[in-house]
Amino acid sequence: MESEASQTMSLKILVEKEKNQIVFVEANKDFVDVLFSFLTIPIGTIVRLTREHFLKEKIGCLNNLYESLEKFDENFLSSEHKGILLHPRCATDVYCRDLKVNLVECNKSKYYACNDGDCSFVSYYQNDSCPCGKALFCEVNLLDPGLEGGSGFIRPTVRFMVTDDFQVLPMSTMAGLSLLSNFGALDGSKIEERMLNVGKDEVLKLLKCSLASRTPFSDSILKPRFSKTKPIKYGPRRMNLSQRDVDTRNKEEKINLKLIINRSNNRALYAEVEENFVNLLASFLSFPIGYIFKEFPYLSFMGCLGNLYKSVQDFDVNKFYKSEEMKAILLDPKLAPGTSYSNKLIGIEEAANLSCSTLSSLFETEYIGLSSESPLRGVKIGGGLVKGPSMFMVTDSLWIAHLSPISGISLINRLKVPLSDIQELEVNMGEEETLHLLVASLVSRSALTDAFVRKETKQET
Repeated sequence: MESEASQTMSLKILVEKEKNQIVFVEANKDFVDVLFSFLTIPIGTIVRLTREHFLKEKIGCLNNLYESLEKFDENFLSSEHKGILLHPRCATDVYCRDLKVNLVECNKSKYYACNDGDCSFVSYYQNDSCPCGKALFCEVNLLDPGLEGGSGFIRPTVRFMVTDDFQVLPMSTMAGLSLLSNFGALDGSKIEERMLNVGKDEVLKLLKCSLASRTPFSDSILKPRFSKTKPIKYGPRRMNLSQRDVDTRNKEEKINLKLIINRSNNRALYAEVEENFVNLLASFLSFPIGYIFKEFPYLSFMGCLGNLYKSVQDFDVNKFYKSEEMKAILLDPKLAPGTSYSNKLIGIEEAANLSCSTLSSLFETEYIGLSSESPLRGVKIGGGLVKGPSMFMVTDSLWIAHLSPISGISLINRLKVPLSDIQELEVNMGEEETLHLLVASLVSRSALTDAFVRKETKQET
């Protein structure tokens, strides 16, 4: 196991003393690789890493969704499927395996291959079948990094400046002076250079702050001072699909739900839904968080991961990335293989299975034969997660429970809503509505209201 010292990175920071705020950080490839890896972390993993801390009320309703699924009866959600959702695998774990600081612990990930030397197929799941038809009874162990280096996305020789709000910039004296000018700190007496050692605890704090603050470095290192929640503005979506592609994907794939609405304040109280809606909600936990910023580059978000995503876009492939593939992996985050389910209202793709040649180009590999009696490891989502037919109620803040009219009426009474003020609204969900629900689950405490009832007031034209 690596020592704590070997998982520490050294940063040079420039502090504006009067405001006690970090102007920018100088960092090498190791640190920027860790920052960029934030975009590839599945939402369920982010909730698990942050749920016990101060972010409980700061990242929408994802904690409620996570806890509801955690408590689901195994008659409706198997323990294997719970594992996929609550501990989702990262599609980029082979590239993040040996990061200097690894929050997701990708080094514990397993890979399986068949024992036919002519096959190159590798799967995350031992119970997969090789395209040649044989079972996967070889476990592939990844040892030392190969010539290309197993970890990260960035070339090993480059260095960067990172601003307090997660803009990553190439090294430049004039860029540094411009940042100082923005602070009104061109007087050298107002600034101070410091050295900072960053380990796993500090990186976890940075991840938390990047979700809830516009100044995550200062807030995690110097002092806590989070900004207040702002109204959601989805902004225009990134549109690179032809209308024909969208129409083809969504022609038959719709989900219907009934919203119970408080008419006087135009808010959703809860929704009556079938298992397909719960499947959809649950699948959000396997989405890499960078996918949201790919689809909504102008999202009004409390944190600053959008700046990190834009930095990835702006960097020149030939100067900064190991390859075009590395930039594409960050700009178009995908699901881990085996984690999509059949009713895909959102066009997020699964990553392709790895090959033996890819693994051997990144790491020294060792193949260990497994007996046919070895317990099979890994379960795919496949057709769905939640067993049905079933009916559920989902509250505005995404608590999920079995449908009970008595519980619904009790909720209405607890909220002191007159029964005469209750209205039912039918919603027919397609891709656009599903994407707004995904975003609202991240940034709003009233996800159903913001996604389905008031979404027209939250968009910029």
